[in-house]
Amino acid sequence: MAHTLETRTTYDDFLKYRYKDVVIQATPEFSALLTKLQRKVAKLPFGGKSVTFGVTYNSQGSAASLAENDDLPYSMPGNYDNAVVPIYYHYFASAVSGQVMRTSEDRESAFARAWAQESLVKVRAFRQMINRQLCLDGNAILAQVDGSLASQVATIDNAGGISGMVDSDENGARFISTNMYVQARASGTVHDSGVYISAYTEGSAPSTSATITLVGTVSSWADGDYIYASSGSSTYDAYGHESPGIRLLIDDGTIAASVQSISSSTYPEWKSTVGYGSTAGTAEALTTLRMMKLVSAIQVKGGGNVDFIVTSPNVWLTYGQLADEKNMITNAKTYDNAWPTLDFMGKEIWQDPYCTDEMYFIDNRALAIYQTGDGDWITDSKGAIMTQVPGKDAMQAYWQWDMCLGIKNRKWCGKLVDITVADQI
Repeated sequence: MAHTLETRTTYDDFLKYRYKDVVIQATPEFSALLTKLQRKVAKLPFGGKSVTFGVTYNSQGSAASLAENDDLPYSMPGNYDNAVVPIYYHYFASAVSGQVMRTSEDRESAFARAWAQESLVKVRAFRQMINRQLCLDGNAILAQVDGSLASQVATIDNAGGISGMVDSDENGARFISTNMYVQARASGTVHDSGVYISAYTEGSAPSTSATITLVGTVSSWADGDYIYASSGSSTYDAYGHESPGIRLLIDDGTIAASVQSISSSTYPEWKSTVGYGSTAGTAEALTTLRMMKLVSAIQVKGGGNVDFIVTSPNVWLTYGQLADEKNMITNAKTYDNAWPTLDFMGKEIWQDPYCTDEMYFIDNRALAIYQTGDGDWITDSKGAIMTQVPGKDAMQAYWQWDMCLGIKNRKWCGKLVDITVADQI
């Protein structure tokens, strides 16, 4: 074939058959939880805007031991309810200029190199975004503005909008990078349009905040505003459009009383077991007794079976130090190619860089990824993946994945909170 921009069939096939698997099976760097869940929990297809499934709670009604000739037991409601998991829509965009694709006479090779670099960068960003959502609570917050702006520079803290973690003062740039658009809101109200991040500085322990340099109108930005990912310079952002993650799903109703349309206030069975410190909200030392009590509570009270434990790097190191001091045999394994695991009662403990400073004890049966289908490239009416950027000498392609993480039984899982970390990364 002639290697020209007008002939795109092979290039479409290149994306479709070469890069689809790369997108789906990317390395676990900064997406450890996503990689783990994709391989260990069910991926269930469904149609429409949400999926509904029955949840059967613990109920001891309608059963009785009686004397001869007594009335038989009344048939009581079985504490049965429907969970509703809404679908969320996730995308990334790729574009390469014509000049880049024409950098050599072997244009197919030049095209391949250009799209290889572009796709690897965008795949990594996409998986980091999904992994962040799986670790957090669905509020879509990237960080929080801390103080008034100095010209176009904003000081930020509280990654994920979460205060009280050991590194909350300086972790504001955890989910931030250059070359991205963000938007600020206060109580849901938009402050200006999307603005571009041209530079950032990371915070440093123990309490130096991060900063971001912004290009665009920020006259309405104020102390306390939450920052969300934006699609561009418009007012379209992620507010209200992200999937809930384990921080919300594995909880006792503290973060949200209602999850998947079921109220944990009405149904106490719709609560996970949470291991607080002696005084809730006050951090205390991590001990094996605290961990053992939580595992036992999950098994005895909820009927759960812990398959693995995931936590933050700070808590992971804290447990490693604890195991070392007590000469525990951790049977450390390597998860995929990059992530070492520790061991507790035969269960893997591994770290995810986006996880909060809490330990999540997960039963694989409880979680599922609900999706309309595997992620794939968006095609036009003729089935083409690549299209010309309107009015530009460039080509573009978009990836989509319609999915949400859902939980079938919250009692099967638990989390340990109020943990004093031994040291801070």
